[in-house]
Amino acid sequence: MKKYQIVNARVDQCSGGPDAAILVGEVGLKSGRGKPFFFTLIECDGMPMIFKTKESVFDWWMDPDSHSDELDKLQAAGSLYDSEDYSELFEKHDDIDCYDGLRYLIYLIRASWDDTESFIAQTKGKNLDEIEIPKSDVEEEWEEGDKG
Repeated sequence: MKKYQIVNARVDQCSGGPDAAILVGEVGLKSGRGKPFFFTLIECDGMPMIFKTKESVFDWWMDPDSHSDELDKLQAAGSLYDSEDYSELFEKHDDIDCYDGLRYLIYLIRASWDDTESFIAQTKGKNLDEIEIPKSDVEEEWEEGDKG
């Protein structure tokens, strides 16, 4: 099993107000001597869209007007996951390289702001297999529904 180091992580809200909030989270990961890669999660009303990229796209989502061409190309290339909820991701994740990186990112998006900031500070620079990733609310709900 490959080891993945958490290089960087961040979460922010790129819109809200009278409209539904759009949250953007990103984790930069690196395996051994490999080049870093990024998982970026955009969530609106509990509906996730996840991308895996070679470079950070976080700032593109935070300022979409300045990066519309890049975002169009990214979306045309396709997402790693795009659904109404997370259940299918939890059910069918065997083919996803670095699934724990996605669990980490989902936790960051779903946790409170204080918990998110604290968890990033505690885990940045560590390998994913060295930390315990708390279950997000959506993962717990999925497990409870799966057992019921």
